[in-house]
Amino acid sequence: MCRPRLPGSCSASPGPPGPRPPVPPGYAMTVQPNSNLREAPNTSSRIVRTTIRELEGGIECYTRGQYVKVGNHGTNVRYLGTVLETGIGQFLNDVWMWGGNVNVGADPAPGIPVC
Repeated sequence: MCRPRLPGSCSASPGPPGPRPPVPPGYAMTVQPNSNLREAPNTSSRIVRTTIRELEGGIECYTRGQYVKVGNHGTNVRYLGTVLETGIGQFLNDVWMWGGNVNVGADPAPGIPVC
């Protein structure tokens, strides 16, 4: 039972929104839902996390490796970067993402260095 000292102190009213987490460093991008974030730039490496929604991130560099084709899109580009898991405010650092799941416009995107 609540015994308020101030009027309204028992109500569950949300406070002001907190500051937005910083955007990860690197070339800004988003990664699509249902994307596997991996420890290494190949499909046999351990999956760190599979995204459930589109997430923001930053790309450090890219490499070329195993070619993967899904639907009409295929690429051998893998990006190394950081992804912000916005639901829990956690950064997933040093993860590899298949180029077909990263929204940067081209594989590799201009301006992103080779790892």
